[in-house]
Amino acid sequence: MVLEVIVENIREASEAEHFGVDRLEVVSAISEGGLTPSYGVIKQITQDIKVPAMVMIRPHSHSFHYDAYDIAIMQEDILMAQELGASGIVFGALTKAGEIDRDLLENVIDWKGDMDLTFHRAIESAQDIDKAYAVLREYGNNITQVLTSGGGAKATDTIDRLKKWIADSQADMTSFEILVGSGVTPDNIGLLHETLHNTQYHVGGGARVDGDFSKGLDVAKIRALQEAIK
Repeated sequence: MVLEVIVENIREASEAEHFGVDRLEVVSAISEGGLTPSYGVIKQITQDIKVPAMVMIRPHSHSFHYDAYDIAIMQEDILMAQELGASGIVFGALTKAGEIDRDLLENVIDWKGDMDLTFHRAIESAQDIDKAYAVLREYGNNITQVLTSGGGAKATDTIDRLKKWIADSQADMTSFEILVGSGVTPDNIGLLHETLHNTQYHVGGGARVDGDFSKGLDVAKIRALQEAIK
């Protein structure tokens, strides 16, 4: 089982490592939904922390559509993450029409090399989420996991679709895994795990003191999250 926790800096990454978290999603500007962290943050974490670190590649929060200027920045940031030794990257992109941006996805798959790839919750903003999932399945052997709530604001809102996708991904070992996220807390992860029988969960505010990103990670909440998915 994998418990992935969002961190914004080396202090939080160190806390997460000490608390036994399995994987980190490293971001900046969580108030914007998470943007690409700085060179310094990535370097500190990859040098000093043993826990696998997935680096967010997202140049702005205006939408999940990116123009040529954005894409040039994303390419440089992916290469930077690779050079600094990140375990992987977190990325998602849509066309103006709200479909998976195949061209950019294919470029990112090429640029990332051997790094893991999480396709993030951009899928929730797709015009047709089931069609978007089907497109991602075509690239399943190049995507490590898809971070999703199944289309709802929270993972608990869309249990049926999550169950369907998890069963589909587990039936094909060459495809990505489903990383269940959004609104996952110590209070509901037990129900989610009992219902979904999934292998990966992604937690943000649910691992924080008072659910507040301005405060540190809450060891009691992390212990409860870990215990629920044993």
